[in-house]
Amino acid sequence: MEQGEDGPRLWDQDEPLSLGVLPRAIWDAFALLSGGSMSEEALVGHVERAGGFQAVVFLHVILARLARRGALRYLVQGPSGTLATLEPLSPRFELSSQPLASARRLRLSRFAHVRRNGDALVLESPRAHGRVVLGHAAALVLLAGLAMPTAPSAAVERLAPHEVPAALTLLELLFRTGFVLAAEPDGSTEEERHPALALWEFHDLLFHAGSRRRLHGRRVGATYRLAGTVASLPAVPPPSEPAIALPRPDLERLARRDPPLVEAMERRRSHREPGTRGLTLAHLGELLYRCARVRQVRPGERDEESSRPYPSGGARHPLETYVAVGQCEGIEPGLYHHDAAGHRLEQRSGWTPTVRALLADAQVGSRPPQVLLILSARFARTSFKYESIAYALVLKEAGVLLQSLSLAATAMGLAACVVGRGNPELFEHAAITDGVAESSVAEFALHGCIPSEEQVLAEPHSRP
Repeated sequence: MEQGEDGPRLWDQDEPLSLGVLPRAIWDAFALLSGGSMSEEALVGHVERAGGFQAVVFLHVILARLARRGALRYLVQGPSGTLATLEPLSPRFELSSQPLASARRLRLSRFAHVRRNGDALVLESPRAHGRVVLGHAAALVLLAGLAMPTAPSAAVERLAPHEVPAALTLLELLFRTGFVLAAEPDGSTEEERHPALALWEFHDLLFHAGSRRRLHGRRVGATYRLAGTVASLPAVPPPSEPAIALPRPDLERLARRDPPLVEAMERRRSHREPGTRGLTLAHLGELLYRCARVRQVRPGERDEESSRPYPSGGARHPLETYVAVGQCEGIEPGLYHHDAAGHRLEQRSGWTPTVRALLADAQVGSRPPQVLLILSARFARTSFKYESIAYALVLKEAGVLLQSLSLAATAMGLAACVVGRGNPELFEHAAITDGVAESSVAEFALHGCIPSEEQVLAEPHSRP
């Protein structure tokens, strides 16, 4: 904190927060805080003695501003040291004015979770605007007792008598920040009764908040956080054998014959039943060339980038296309990897039970798809550059590629359908990939060619 022309300024992450003209009593109180922690009662008492009631009101306003900026911590001290520390993380942080005494029964939020952060355990929730650093085992004992609806007095029964006062203080802090909620006689909380919250599952809300919210001290975007520790992956995996060369379509001819974009978008449908004719290798070659080929590999900011027909965050292009073939003229059944640079299908396995299971798992109509395109991600391609948003970018890219495949399939007259869920365990077993390094993120089913009267283009326009 320093004195500026318009009053005291707090510097946080190189950005100043002007506090305006402060009464001398509050300025002195902040000088005390800068030397270490101080109880709220002692701080308020100091300000009240020096500046009166009006200064106390002003103090609470300033403390709230500091908390929303992430410049204030709330410590709960116990007989053995710090029981817990509340760290505000969002400009929306505030302590509820509702007292703990207003709730007869309490329950831990179903979105709350404990994880390791560095050398500490932290309590977090996608609904909360702060986190709690747990400093003593007594805090974990308290949380464990809140899994079931519990009276405040019963929540601290398993603690030693000398730990109870601090535990009750922590319980009130958890209640006022939304980690702990009032419970009804049937055990429900507002999270079960609120029509929007009731539909959210824990993992979905955690992912949404974790990849979207801007929190104090959180690094987001192109940080290259492990660039000096972890080697980056090449833009394109090295080629392998055996492989089958795929036909390449004549793009100039397609440009003349393809329907307009608006028409393709309006004609697009999800086809879950077999078409009137089967797929051919030429169909696969054209579809993959249209949508998933590598046009160029070029130097990037710190490593290789690639250009492909669909956009990718930072030109990272983590997606790979695998082709599970059940029935396709010109190629044997099995699992193949699309060499996007060489436009080839590299064989990964034959017609194994696992490949058959992949196709059966994608069945949404009367029969399994003839061909299943499996989009996998080499996650490190994106996470090498991006922090906090890497997996969200992967899923956005998968959605873009699925739309590209859908529109191209419509233009080609193919019976195709996006698959709502996949089986990453089956895929990893069939493709022999490490699930944390590469795994499936989306699937696209091909059921043949749709009836001729619905076709836009009857035949693929390919050249060897």
